[in-house]
Amino acid sequence: MNAGIAGAAWVLPLTFAALGVSAALVLIRLIRGPRAADRVVAVDALTMLAIATIALFSLATAQPMLLDAAVVLALMSFLGTAAFILLFRRRGRGADERVNWKDEATDERRALPVTPDGEDER
Repeated sequence: MNAGIAGAAWVLPLTFAALGVSAALVLIRLIRGPRAADRVVAVDALTMLAIATIALFSLATAQPMLLDAAVVLALMSFLGTAAFILLFRRRGRGADERVNWKDEATDERRALPVTPDGEDER
């Protein structure tokens, strides 16, 4: 390895393994949810793990140009998080509410005005 740090022969592989285990745990949280905020945080955590992996790979291979890719990924992650916030605000749903496939279909029905006799206006 080209990294000039003490213990690079065992520290870098151990760190790559720890990042892999962390990514697996975050993927489980992304899939299981159950709230929209959990999924957004999981996506943010995955991008942070990807940034850490790129930075670690840059250190292991002594290629500082890879750090530019890590910075670009961090900027894209910020923009994605801002877009999710706007999406939650536009739908009028709090980030702590549960989200499942049934909610998507019933959200449209709840948004329709109801006539005095109790039926939707369609």
